[in-house]
Amino acid sequence: MSNKLNRRALLKTGAAAVGTIAAPSILSANVVFNKPMVAALNAPAGDPTNVSIARIPELMKKNAGLDLNLQVFPPNSLGNDVNVLESVQNGFVDISSNATAQFSVFDDSFAFADLPYAVPSWDAAMKLFKSDLWKEQTEKFEAAVPTLKVLPPVGAGGFRLLWNDDRPLKTPADVNGLKFRSTRSPIGQALFKAWNGNPTPISFFETQEAIKNGVVDGFHVQPIWTYKFNFQEVLKHATKVDSIFAIQFQVMNKNTWNAMPPEYQTAFMEAAQIAADDANAQDKALEAEYTQKLVDAGMEIYTPNASEKAEWVKAGKAIWSEVGASIDPSVLKRLQEITG
Repeated sequence: MSNKLNRRALLKTGAAAVGTIAAPSILSANVVFNKPMVAALNAPAGDPTNVSIARIPELMKKNAGLDLNLQVFPPNSLGNDVNVLESVQNGFVDISSNATAQFSVFDDSFAFADLPYAVPSWDAAMKLFKSDLWKEQTEKFEAAVPTLKVLPPVGAGGFRLLWNDDRPLKTPADVNGLKFRSTRSPIGQALFKAWNGNPTPISFFETQEAIKNGVVDGFHVQPIWTYKFNFQEVLKHATKVDSIFAIQFQVMNKNTWNAMPPEYQTAFMEAAQIAADDANAQDKALEAEYTQKLVDAGMEIYTPNASEKAEWVKAGKAIWSEVGASIDPSVLKRLQEITG
């Protein structure tokens, strides 16, 4: 991105691409908020994790009669994952989202949710999102990272499948040195090592080229993202390890949040929660649909039998003592009480 591309230019060029920015609205004698806002998301239009943010203006207008001038930019158009997370901190971008693991470099308040086999099902995830534990960890994160305001979370395609372009993987022993694209999360990297793989941190949007060039052999990603980003063109095999339930962590620049009048803050958060709830229901339904689409496209998805699955689980949970050592034991206890 050019260093000369300032925020005003971004909004101007963005308006040309996606439509004219609406004129500021004076909503009442006491409520005025006409700040144009930019959302840079890592999911395409129509994906539940995109819709959970893109629908907020519509819901605010419908339920509170308030106008919000929000422009959602396509994935990777304002930079890669790391660039965008930095941009939302400095205010160049107002809203962004990514997997919880990507935020671990800022603060580890949500590291517990990324532990292998910590979230066993969709129902457990929905209980976790509405729990006091999630609320308390949100407060801890915001205290540690005062530049960000946490928004309601959404699932991001359900459970990740372990993909590679080389061979079927029935047990961790079959991995035998394969290279996998990873995030910067210590937990994700430790998990690949526990499964006998080699983690390689790469931006998601650089992964397909990395697979083509042999830099990595595969990745650990949800069915919907695998299909929508056409990884069926470069990958062949997957295993249902069911180890990591993907959670999309959504944040807003804190100065943007503070600039909103109280009426806007209330309406915005209510709309964000409705959008997130609807997105989660949609996402849950799409997990099986996109798994089948991948099978129909010729990809092989292996489901381990009970003894094979036990090997994946044993290896995954073995890293808890290593990468979860800094996590408050009471948090893990409460997590297990919530998720069953």
